[in-house]
Amino acid sequence: MLRKLVVLAGATFLLSACQPSPSFLNPASSISGHVADLYNTILIMALVVFVLVEGALVLILIRDRHKEGDKLPHQLHGNTNLEIIWTVIPILLVIALFVMTVQTVNAIAAPSPKQGDLNLRVVGHRWWWEFDYTDLGIATANELHIPVGTPVQIALESVDVIHSFWVPQLSGKTDVVPNQHNTMWLESDQIGEFLGQCAEFCGTEHALMRFKVIVESQADFDAWVANQQKPAYQPQTEDEQAAYKELTGTCAACHSLDPSEIDTTKVGPNLAHLFSRSTFAGGSFDLNEENLRSWLKDTQSMKPGNDMEITIPQQQFDSIVEYLMKLK
Repeated sequence: MLRKLVVLAGATFLLSACQPSPSFLNPASSISGHVADLYNTILIMALVVFVLVEGALVLILIRDRHKEGDKLPHQLHGNTNLEIIWTVIPILLVIALFVMTVQTVNAIAAPSPKQGDLNLRVVGHRWWWEFDYTDLGIATANELHIPVGTPVQIALESVDVIHSFWVPQLSGKTDVVPNQHNTMWLESDQIGEFLGQCAEFCGTEHALMRFKVIVESQADFDAWVANQQKPAYQPQTEDEQAAYKELTGTCAACHSLDPSEIDTTKVGPNLAHLFSRSTFAGGSFDLNEENLRSWLKDTQSMKPGNDMEITIPQQQFDSIVEYLMKLK
C-alpha cells in the first residue's frame, strides 16, 4: 500500500511539472510574483521552524525516554534565559512577517490610472462573465483580451449574487458584489492564455463560471479590437435572414448582435462575434458546431440552472446554427 502511495505521489509530481498550473505560484505578472515570493518565504520559515521543533521533540523523546532506575530528569522551568529566548524568537518572526506583508501589499497596490491604461468593466452573471471595454465600445464575454505590459484598470459589478474575480497567475481575488462598485487591476508581463475562475460560491454552476485571459502583443490586440468593433455578419441568404430575424427578435430580449451594446440587464452574452471565441457557457465548453447544437437543443442538460430556456423552431434550427457560426 505504501509503495502504491509513493508511486502515485511521484507520478502526480511529474505530471504537474509537465504544464504550468493556473496558480499564483506560476506567476505571469508582478502582482502574483510578489504574492508568490511572500508565500515561498513564509513557507520556508515555517518549514525551518517545523524541522527544528519536531527534530528537538524527537531527540528528547529518544534521549530522555524512561529507563528502569532513572532519576527524575533535570527541569528547565524557571530558566530565565531559555524563556526569554523562546519568547523573543517568535516575536521577531511575527515582526518580520508583518514587515514583509506590508511591503507586498504596497508593491501590489493599484497604481494611479494614467493615459494608456486599458479600462474595463467586468460584470458577474450566473454563471458567466461580461467584459465591457468602455473606451473601445466593445462588449464581449468569457474571454478577456489584453495587451502585454499594459495596466488594466477594472471596475467590478454583479447583477445577481456575490462573485469573485480571480486570475491566479495575474492577480489576487476581488469580490464582485451587487450594488457595490469594487475595483482592481492586473498587468501581464507574458504573452499567453491564463485561466480565471469565480472564487466565491455563487450557486449551482459556480464551478462552471470560468473565463480565459488572452495576453497578446499590442499589434495582435489592436487587430482583435478592430475585428470586434465591426458590425455583426449581415445575412446574405433567405435562411440567414430568417435566422437573423429570430436572433434580433425573440433572442434580443437576452442577447445582442450589436458589438458596442453594453447592457447589463441582458441575461445572455453579446453574440456579435460569438465564434471569435474558443469557449462558451461561462468557459465551460469548447465552441464548435457539435457543442452549439447540443446547447441549443437542451441547455439545461449541459449546464443545469442557467437562464437560457428557449425552444427553437425545428425549421429554423439549422439556419440559426449556421448563421451563428458566421459571427466571427
